Amino acid sequence: MISIGFEDQVKIGLRYILDSLHTSSPFGTERVRKLRFYAPDEREALEAELSCTERAANAIGTLRPLYEKIMLVLCQLKDVRGSLRRLSEGAVLDHVELFEIKGFLLRIADLIPLFDRMNETVQAETIAFTDPTDALNVLDPEGTRSRGFYIPDGATEKLRAIRAEKKRQEARLYAAPDAEKDAIRSERTRVCAEEETEERAIRGTMCGRLLPHVSEMLSDADAAGHLDLLIQKALFAAAYGGVRPEITEGALELRDMVNPELADLLKAKGRAFVPVSIAIDRGATVITGANMGGKSVAMKTIALNVLLFHAGFLVCAGSARLPMLECVRMLFDDAQSMQSGLSGFGSEIVRFNDALKEVENGFSLLLLDELARGTNPDEGALIVQAVTQYLNGLNAISILATHYDGVAEHARFHYQIIGLRDVDPDAIRSELSAVHEDGVAVIARHMNYGLYRVEGKADCPKDALHICRMLSLKPEILERIEREYR
Repeated sequence: MISIGFEDQVKIGLRYILDSLHTSSPFGTERVRKLRFYAPDEREALEAELSCTERAANAIGTLRPLYEKIMLVLCQLKDVRGSLRRLSEGAVLDHVELFEIKGFLLRIADLIPLFDRMNETVQAETIAFTDPTDALNVLDPEGTRSRGFYIPDGATEKLRAIRAEKKRQEARLYAAPDAEKDAIRSERTRVCAEEETEERAIRGTMCGRLLPHVSEMLSDADAAGHLDLLIQKALFAAAYGGVRPEITEGALELRDMVNPELADLLKAKGRAFVPVSIAIDRGATVITGANMGGKSVAMKTIALNVLLFHAGFLVCAGSARLPMLECVRMLFDDAQSMQSGLSGFGSEIVRFNDALKEVENGFSLLLLDELARGTNPDEGALIVQAVTQYLNGLNAISILATHYDGVAEHARFHYQIIGLRDVDPDAIRSELSAVHEDGVAVIARHMNYGLYRVEGKADCPKDALHICRMLSLKPEILERIEREYR
């Protein structure tokens, strides 16, 4: 079962997306908080959810006003599940609880015709509401459909008589001289106690009649949450160009995928996110490139879109073909190794071993960002080479970002960050001298963070050398570096 911790959600941009969903009901908010990832044996359910989400997103242009009306009703729903659980346990609910349940049923009654109109286009077969009329009639026997909850005088003959007596005592109290008022108040208090006892008995009868409808009301709460989240998924897809993935048996292909959080951050700075494309299968895939070249961004964007797919979202890509996975594990940088009392390298190995235990239990996705960076380069390269060879034999798609030499030749697939491959270093140096801007920022604007597939043995990327040239590293040092490249 896929389970992603809060920190990993933040790292890959999933938390950013979930926080951007403006669910209207407590039930929709709970669905976001307890986001569900579909397992491989739920393929049919996932396909139904994706189809429904796609139709809802495609209809945004015509159905947006209807979606807004639905959201307005959803925001009026109160979470009555606690009261319903008490009801199912035999409790007699008080006036406030019955008032809230009545309000819930009235809102469901308002929601159903709106949902039916939406469903003519969206065909949300996995969402269904029940007719609340019978349950409403228990709480509103006179059929007023008012928002308040009140037990009418005619609920029982005894209550009618008690309330008549109560009114008589109140009239006497109003007209009586001061000397008689205390005695009348005492009598009125006795009548009020009788009224409360009778109302409690009536509420007990109402609760007994409501009891058969508890499961339906809980089901309606769940349906409201599902509808709430579905509309948010559709709005998200419309905002970020979501596409429905084709489900495969093993291949993972994402063309022109984006990471919404990073795309929005770059847009705010007047820049654009470079879409990333990749096509891989079982075995180890190695991504190489300069340290500031976007390897981590590519991996996090892959992980994000894979998880969106498993949660029934349309993915942020031009097209997508994805398998259903048992597990997704990510070992990215900034691990809190000191908390364990181990060295950085020791912590990496412990986390890697823990990840392998899960990955080896079923078809999985494993993402490793700069494994063995906590040890010396010679040992690190040997370790990552061995890990790559081992991962080739697992029933998993493994992606490793590394700057170590000799690793890619052991992988099934090799991708490299385009980086500065097509950039003229001298042109950048001229720009730097002209704009008097931070050099790293200028270089970042020209960096191409896209991936390209490497076939055969790849030449050593020279992005680091190019960056040294652009930032005017000492000529004596540059000459030594260039001799080593030759």
